[in-house]
Amino acid sequence: RQQKQSFISNSRSERGVENNNDNYDIDYEGSLSDSTVDEEDIYAIASRILRPLLCWCRSMETIAVHEIMPTLSGIEMERPSSLAVAVAASETAIEAAPSERIDGGDAVIRRMIQPGSGVEFRTLKVGEGGNTAMVVLFCRSEAIEYLVSSGAEKDEAEADARLKRMQHRRVIEEIDLDELTGGKGHAISASGPDSRKETSEIRFRFVDPWEVEALESKEGEVLGASLGREHYLAFNVGIVTRSCEEILRSLGGLHLLGLWSHSKGGICLTKAIASVHPPWERDSGCDLEMKRGALAEASPYTNSIRQHLYRNSLFRHLGIPQRFLALIQVELLDLKNLTSPGGSSSLNAYALLRLKRPGSGAPLTHKARTLDSACTQPTKIGKSTGPNAPASWGSLVRFRFPLPEDVNCDGVSFDRDREALFKGAPSVLQLSVYEKKFMSDLQLGGADVKLDALTSGGQLEEWVPLRAGKDVISWFARIRLTLRFEILCLNADDSDLDIDSDRCPSVGLRKIKELSQLGGAHEASKGFKKSVSTPDLLSYFESMVY
Repeated sequence: RQQKQSFISNSRSERGVENNNDNYDIDYEGSLSDSTVDEEDIYAIASRILRPLLCWCRSMETIAVHEIMPTLSGIEMERPSSLAVAVAASETAIEAAPSERIDGGDAVIRRMIQPGSGVEFRTLKVGEGGNTAMVVLFCRSEAIEYLVSSGAEKDEAEADARLKRMQHRRVIEEIDLDELTGGKGHAISASGPDSRKETSEIRFRFVDPWEVEALESKEGEVLGASLGREHYLAFNVGIVTRSCEEILRSLGGLHLLGLWSHSKGGICLTKAIASVHPPWERDSGCDLEMKRGALAEASPYTNSIRQHLYRNSLFRHLGIPQRFLALIQVELLDLKNLTSPGGSSSLNAYALLRLKRPGSGAPLTHKARTLDSACTQPTKIGKSTGPNAPASWGSLVRFRFPLPEDVNCDGVSFDRDREALFKGAPSVLQLSVYEKKFMSDLQLGGADVKLDALTSGGQLEEWVPLRAGKDVISWFARIRLTLRFEILCLNADDSDLDIDSDRCPSVGLRKIKELSQLGGAHEASKGFKKSVSTPDLLSYFESMVY
């Protein structure tokens, strides 16, 4: 008893210096529940006792990382094969050879867009005025005819089944023109011969695995949707628990399952994987990667995408549905005219924005733009002078896009045909600024902003020169970019398409219907092939190797 009182008095006298260093005697043998020991002493003694255990656990976690986490080569070994194999058997031998039949849905698209395929691509314009979008479509009957004539399928029934499989995997998406009714008295119209018959025919659009959605509100960041090639649901603890239920029952029965649920094991596992560092970061400090004698170091933006692709691969490796989606927020802060020394007068301005790949040639104007673009509301920007003038624009746009399933940690698809069509994540922000006029809007300029310096959780703020015409730069826009990643749940059970359309509606189809209600829909005349839309068909034609 005397030793305990002496220990407590010494601890209290040295608390001001030793409380931060936790230099307490661990030989204390009294009870922590003793009434003579106050709450601060209990915390100090307990933390001092547990510190060696916690340090040991942390060191063991560090040692076990390389044993638990699969390597990049181990993950890539799980990739599916996209090459069909034909087996020919005879009385004397069995021969296996690559099949000449078109196997993947993207291989069908790549051959279908070649000249001479017999499939014509037409432009569907939906909406009116500033709320318009262009979509490239092709006819179901022409696609069936091509599949049969090319030898990919034996008859029309098998060709139709192939299109349905492609639709189920969201390689293509069905567009029924009869459902696109105008809300202002506009009807579906098509020009050219046999237009009435063509209007009632089913069309399809291509679906980009990296499909971008322009969000209307902050709440949309975590809502479920059919985006890219997958169906995503809002993150839910119940979905995570059900995904782990089978393995937990096999390991420990109902007792382990109850302990897992009570301790919120699904949340802890999600947080652990969400903070895992990929191998190239764990091995930092080693030799730098060189390519052709030059330093081959990925940009911060690309590295952030790779990092979350690796974490998605861990979720997939464990058979759980959590998946990261990328979110890019664009804030339009200010607009200045450098040709006006006294400061520009007030004007009503709005901006068109979209995320694209480098080299994409899709238009972004108030008369022609794509489904994945966004338009801000016209805002009156007051006169401001000085380099530190307060922000006067204040518009905000949010985009999100998925990280596809069948890609490696570098974002390269395992399917060569898909990689040729849809190469990597969007890495450029395309911006066009207009002044709102009574008769016709005036374009102030546009710019392509590279996202290379953008990091996960970080911000990038800069003045962007807006180029009008060839080399005329009069206006500058100040923008702020933010990159984040949100966790959603992959809908593994997609057997019931009707339920999926309610819980995770198609982003592209929903926007097409909304725009058609505003101003109807109009399909270009037959034979109009040089269409540009989402995906950027002209860019794909130019990059193809026939």
